[in-house]
Amino acid sequence: FDSSNKLGFFRGSNLEATMETGEQGTDENTITVRGFRPITDATSVYGRISHRLTQGLSSTNDTEVSVSSRTGRIDPQIRDTRYARMRVRIPQGTTWTFCSGVVPDVQQTGQL
Repeated sequence: FDSSNKLGFFRGSNLEATMETGEQGTDENTITVRGFRPITDATSVYGRISHRLTQGLSSTNDTEVSVSSRTGRIDPQIRDTRYARMRVRIPQGTTWTFCSGVVPDVQQTGQL
């Protein structure tokens, strides 16, 4: 509803959607990020990982890659880091109804 109490509807093709998780990690241990699986019904999905070793550093963004049609995963370059976040992008015009998060593939690897 708008300020005049009129009901409105969305029409036209879907716009581009971008979703990003909160930063995951720990001060004590390093983690290895091997990829993630977006939870969505979109057929065209891209993703990337941002990572950093300390909270004082700026995040480094990996190159965006498309979801594997075989596994349904985003498998960018493997990263050893302390903090990471995952980003999902669904291109404009893609038919989809939900994107509810990601299933990360992360292992604790040790202490620095």
